[in-house]
Amino acid sequence: MNFEVRRFYTKGIMNVFSAFTNTMQKGIIAIVGTTGVGKSDLGVQLAKTLQGEIINGDSMQVYKGLDIITNKIPLNERENIPHHLIDFLEPHQEYRVTDFTKDALQIIDDIHNRHKIPIIVGGTNYYIQSLLWKNSLINIDDREISNIEDKEILNAEPKIVYERLQEVDPVMASKWHWNDTRRVRRSLQVYLETGKPHSEWIKQQNLPEIKASSLRFPRTCIFWLYSDLEVLDHRLDARINRMIESGLFEEINYLRKNVRTGEIHTPFGDKDFTHGIWQAIGYKEFEPYLTAIEESNDASYLNGLKQHGLESMKAATHRYARTQVRWIRNKLLYKCQQDSLNNKCDGHSGDIIIYLLDATSLETWNQEVRDKAIAIAKEFLANGTGPDPSSVNSRAKELLKSKKDKEYCHKTIYIKTRIFSCY
Repeated sequence: MNFEVRRFYTKGIMNVFSAFTNTMQKGIIAIVGTTGVGKSDLGVQLAKTLQGEIINGDSMQVYKGLDIITNKIPLNERENIPHHLIDFLEPHQEYRVTDFTKDALQIIDDIHNRHKIPIIVGGTNYYIQSLLWKNSLINIDDREISNIEDKEILNAEPKIVYERLQEVDPVMASKWHWNDTRRVRRSLQVYLETGKPHSEWIKQQNLPEIKASSLRFPRTCIFWLYSDLEVLDHRLDARINRMIESGLFEEINYLRKNVRTGEIHTPFGDKDFTHGIWQAIGYKEFEPYLTAIEESNDASYLNGLKQHGLESMKAATHRYARTQVRWIRNKLLYKCQQDSLNNKCDGHSGDIIIYLLDATSLETWNQEVRDKAIAIAKEFLANGTGPDPSSVNSRAKELLKSKKDKEYCHKTIYIKTRIFSCY
């Protein structure tokens, strides 16, 4: 083989390798699931194997410190894997889903340019959904509202704000309790900023033509870590007990005292549990107990408040886990399956697939979660293929078919004079 032929042959091999690498690098992995199922651990294991970097997708873990109440993965367990969008905001700062999406997209682009794999890990499902699809949120500028009347109505008493929302968008008003100030104000702000009701934006984003082409990344693999909820409840209760032993009360008191001394500046005080870090489960549940400690020496009374706070925190955590499962089944899973089907029918490029991994047993976690995720991720990122999601375990057969999916897939889809049946 002469020099020119060798050079051409070598260049061809390098081009093939480069094309393979570029295809793989445009892939992305997301790890979702309830709190307490090992999402952070799986993220580290995948990053070690796949040359990946982790992007935090938990709305509470963006705050500096406060590692206990936000359940951050300890530094010594990160195994030198880069973690982005974690531990960088002051407690009083708010971080919206639009902020997260903008920041995460810049980081993903940088990770891809360095030929690594972005791995999104977190339990704030609407953060992750807004990142994976282009039309999953309404982009509203964060600028100050210039109209004085609009500014006054948004800052009015909750019932007044709610009444105004009922006037301009009764559909969204019917979805929120009048005292859910954050959501009510957000829906009203959408109308004031755009002139279109929030409900109309949501309706528009659900149009089939938008759904069919909204996937951001050409190769997206989602791992849903699932645990039987009764088993998970006991695990979460034990974790909360460990959080208290590790200094949860000291962390909460640090926040409370710094707000009162002015070291942490917040326009809404430490009793508004709908903004920033104050939304974290545990803060509002123990606030009465920690306040009473400053005012009373009655041991029986204090112990009663402490136990009530403990029970409230556990109950809130159980509810949150169930809310996360409902979101995944009814929104994220449905979106994945619908997007995948539309792309096949319309001839759009791009693959998205969701795998349920059974994290119920800690004894078999490595085999059922870690090992299966690594094998699936390698194949999917390299080839765009993988096992049938329903074949991975027995729970997947049951849970990967949502009601919405069944309703959608039993329909017949007509596209360009061709008929596609879902079965």
